[in-house]
Amino acid sequence: MALKKAAAPTTFSEKMHQALALQKAGDIEKAQRLYKSALKKAPQSADANHLLGVCYRQLGKPERARQYIQKAIDIAPDRAPFYANLARVFSDMPHMEPESVLAVAEKALILDPTLIEARNLKGISLSHMDRKTEAEDIFRALINEHPRFVDAYRNYGILLRDNKDHDKAVYFFDRAAQLDPSNVENFVQRARSRLEIEDFKNSRPELEAALKLFPKNGDLAHEYARLLFKTGESTESLKHAEFAAKNDPKNYHKLVTLGVHYHSTGRFNDAVVTLDKALDAAGSDLPAASWNKALALLAAGRLKEGWALHKARFEDKNSSAINRQFDVPEWDGSPLEGKTIMVWNDQGVGDALRNASMIPEMIEKDCKVIVEAPAKLVEMYERSFEGALVRKGQYDPETLETELKDYDVHCCLTDLPQFIRPSASDFKKRKSPYLQFDRERALELHGRLDNPEGKPVIGVAWRSGSLAAWRSRWYLSILEIKPILETPNAIFLNLQYSSKDKEIRWVREGLGVNMQHFDDLDLRDDMDAAAALTACVDLVISANTSVADLAGALDVPCWRYGSVHSVVLLGQKNPPWYPSMTYYRIPPEKHASDIVPRLVSDLRAWLKAPDCSRRLKRLGLE
Repeated sequence: MALKKAAAPTTFSEKMHQALALQKAGDIEKAQRLYKSALKKAPQSADANHLLGVCYRQLGKPERARQYIQKAIDIAPDRAPFYANLARVFSDMPHMEPESVLAVAEKALILDPTLIEARNLKGISLSHMDRKTEAEDIFRALINEHPRFVDAYRNYGILLRDNKDHDKAVYFFDRAAQLDPSNVENFVQRARSRLEIEDFKNSRPELEAALKLFPKNGDLAHEYARLLFKTGESTESLKHAEFAAKNDPKNYHKLVTLGVHYHSTGRFNDAVVTLDKALDAAGSDLPAASWNKALALLAAGRLKEGWALHKARFEDKNSSAINRQFDVPEWDGSPLEGKTIMVWNDQGVGDALRNASMIPEMIEKDCKVIVEAPAKLVEMYERSFEGALVRKGQYDPETLETELKDYDVHCCLTDLPQFIRPSASDFKKRKSPYLQFDRERALELHGRLDNPEGKPVIGVAWRSGSLAAWRSRWYLSILEIKPILETPNAIFLNLQYSSKDKEIRWVREGLGVNMQHFDDLDLRDDMDAAAALTACVDLVISANTSVADLAGALDVPCWRYGSVHSVVLLGQKNPPWYPSMTYYRIPPEKHASDIVPRLVSDLRAWLKAPDCSRRLKRLGLE
C-alpha cells in the first residue's frame, strides 16, 4: 500500500512549528518560505518576523535580517532574544560600529542578564572597542559558567590573538575545535595563531586533518597555503593558494597570498595581475598588495613602474623598512645645483652595500651630499666617497624623527633608483668597484693565508644569519657544501659571518677539509675586516646575502645562488648592480643543494685556467 504524502501545514501555528523544525535542522531556505507564508496570515506576529529575520541572517543577508528583527522589536519590545539577534545582525554588517552592537546587546541584557548570546556579543563589541580587560572578564565568566559554550572559547582566543598572546590563543581555539568539530572557523583560527608563533610542526597535521573534514573550504586552503609557504614549499602551496582565491575571488587577503606565490615561483606578470585584483577588491589603500606588486614589477624588469610603487614598503606592516620622519622635503628628482641632499638607508646591510653604487653619481650632481649610513659601514663609506660627508644615522630610534637638519632635501638610498636607475640600461653608468677596502689590512690578512703554492683562493659563504624556515631552502648547510670544499687545486677561505665554531671544526675534523678561517675577525659587525678579507680572494661562492653584495661592490668575481625572484636580479640574467657577478637560480621546486653539482662542475672548469691576476693587482702585488 502506497504511503500518503504528509499534508502541507495550513494553520499559522502548523507553519510556525514546521518552519522552526526546518530551521533547527539547517534547511534555512524551506524554513524561510514557511515563515513568509505564516506572515501572510499574521503580519503582526513578532515571532514570525523575528525568526524570518534570523533566517535572512543565516543566509548572509544582514540588511534584510535587520528589517524583520527590528519590526519584531517594534511589535514586542520586551523580548531579550530579539535584541540579542539584532546585535548579531549588526555584528555581521562590515560598516556597523561596535558601539551600536554594544548598545543593542546591553538592551537585551537589561531584559535578561543571563542571556548567553547577548553577553557573548557584548564581549565581542568591547574587544573591538579596545576595552580588552572588560571583554576578557566576560569571556572567562561565560567559559566558567557554560563550559560547553563554544563561541566564548573562540572569541576569547581571537582577543588573545589580537593581543599577540598566540600561545594562549591556540589553547582556546583548540578547545573550541574539540567541542565543535563541525565549525571550520575553529580550525582556521587555530591555524592562524600557530602560524604567528611558527608552530609548523603541530599546525601541519592539524590542517591536513581539517582539510579532510572540509576539503572544499577556501579559508582552510588559504591557511594551508600560508603554512607551506612559510616552510619553503611554495610550489606545493601554490595550488592551495589558487583554490582559496578561486573559492573567494573578492577576498583581497587571499589574492595577496596568491600574488606572493606567483612572485615566488617566477610568474611575475601573473603576480602583478593578481595583486591588481587585490587592490580592486580592497577598494582602498592596501600597502601589502602595493609593496608586493612593486617587487613583482621589479622582478619582471618593469623598473620604472616598480620603483614608482617602491615606497609602499613603508606602509606594509610586514616590511622591515625603517620609515624615518623629516621636516625637510623629499627629493623629487629635480636639479640639485647649490643644494645639500642627505641620503639615508632604511633596510639591511646588503641593501646599503648595493644602493651605495649610486652615491658617486649623486656626488657628480654639483651639490653637497651627506650620507647617513649604518654605523658598521661608516668607515668604508668615508674611504670610498671622498666627495660626501659620511656619518651614522642621526635620528631618534623610537620616534624615527631626524635630529640634524643641515640639508635642503633628503632621499632614501633605496628610492634613488627611481631617478638614477629607471631602466636596465642605466646600470651601465655604474662605477666598479665603487667601494674601497683597507689595503694595508688586506695585505696583512693575505700574508696570513696558508698558501705556499700560490693556489687560487675561493671565499665561501653558505647561508644567511637569518635561518627562517621559508628562507632555508635557498641556503646550504655546512655538510651540503662539502663537494665544493673538496674540489682540488684551490684553497678555501671562510667568509661566512656569524659562522659557528662547530661548523668550522666539523669541516676540519669531520670532513678533513682545511677551510681557512680567521677566528679573530668579526665578519658580521666589522665590515672593514670583511671587505679586507674579501679582497684577498679570486672568487666568492656565496648564498644570496650581504657577503655577495660586498664582493660585488668591491668588483671581486662572485658566483651567487638564490631564488628566481631575488631582488637583485631586476629581470636580468645576472644582477645588473655588479658586472663581476654570476647568478645561479634555484628553481622554485628545488633546494640549494640541487645546484651544488653544477657549482662543482663550473668550479672545476674555472680552476683549469684560473685568473689570479685580478687579486694580485687589487692588492698591489702585481
